[in-house]
Amino acid sequence: MIQAYLIDDERLARLEMRQALADFADRVAVIGEAASKSEAIAYLSAPQNPRPHVIFLDINMPNGSGFEVLEEIDYDGEEQIRIVFVTAYDEYAIRAFKVNALDYILKPVDPDRLELTIARIEKNLRHEQPLDTQPQFHKEFSSENYIPAQGDIQAQEAPTLTLEDYVFVTIGKQRRFVPVPEIVCITASDNYTELWLPDGKRAMMLRTMNEWEATLPEQDFLRIHRGTIINRTYLDASRPVESSGSGAVIFLRDIVEPFAISRRSFAKLKEQLSVK
Repeated sequence: MIQAYLIDDERLARLEMRQALADFADRVAVIGEAASKSEAIAYLSAPQNPRPHVIFLDINMPNGSGFEVLEEIDYDGEEQIRIVFVTAYDEYAIRAFKVNALDYILKPVDPDRLELTIARIEKNLRHEQPLDTQPQFHKEFSSENYIPAQGDIQAQEAPTLTLEDYVFVTIGKQRRFVPVPEIVCITASDNYTELWLPDGKRAMMLRTMNEWEATLPEQDFLRIHRGTIINRTYLDASRPVESSGSGAVIFLRDIVEPFAISRRSFAKLKEQLSVK
C-alpha cells in the first residue's frame, strides 16, 4: 500500500486530490496533508509521524513554493520519499520537468494520468535500489522506468529554456533545482551528459548534447566542441584564449583545465565577444 501525503495551499485542490486517489483506495492511502510550506515541513520533520512513500506537491503556494519545501526536508534519507508535482498549467514548471523527465500531473487531475503515476510509484517501490548505489539516478530515469506524461515527452521537441528557468538534477543522494545561469558548462560522458556547477559539483543526466544545444538559450550558451557546451558568462578573462593550428583552448572561471574549441566555434566566439 502506497502511503501518500498531500501539500497544496488550496483546500479544494487537496479535496479533489483525495477524491481522485479514493478511486485507488486498494493501492493508495492518504496519511496526511498540509496547506503551507511551514505546515508540511513541521509534519515531515517530526520523527514520530509516519513517513510517506510519496508526496503530491503543489508548486505555486503563496507562503513558499513546492521547490522550497524540497530544500527543507530530508526526502532522500534512508526511507526515500518520492515526489510528484501537481500543478495547473505553468510553462516555467513544465520546462523544468521536461529537461529531466521528472513526473508531474496537471490540474485538473486526469484519472488515467494518475493511474500511470501510481503504477510508476509501485514499480519504484518494488525495485528500489539502495541509496548508496551509484549512480542510482541512471536507473531512475532510464527508458525502462519512464512513463510518458501528456504524450511521450522524450519524443517531443525539446523546450527552449530561458535564464529564468531551472533544471532539476540529481547529485549523489541530493536533488536540486539549478538555475539555468548557474550551468557553467556541459560535457559529453558516454551515453550521458555532465553538468558542471559553480560549486565544483557535477550532475549526470540522460540527455544528449544535441538536445542541450536545442534547449539552452543560444545567446548565452555556445557549443565549442562536439562534446562541450559552455556558458559564455563563465569565460575567464584573466586567462586569454590560446589559439593553435587546429583550433584553440579557452578557460572557464574556477576550473583549472582548459577546454578545446574548434576553429569554427572560435571564430563565432570572437565575433560574439569581440575577442581580439
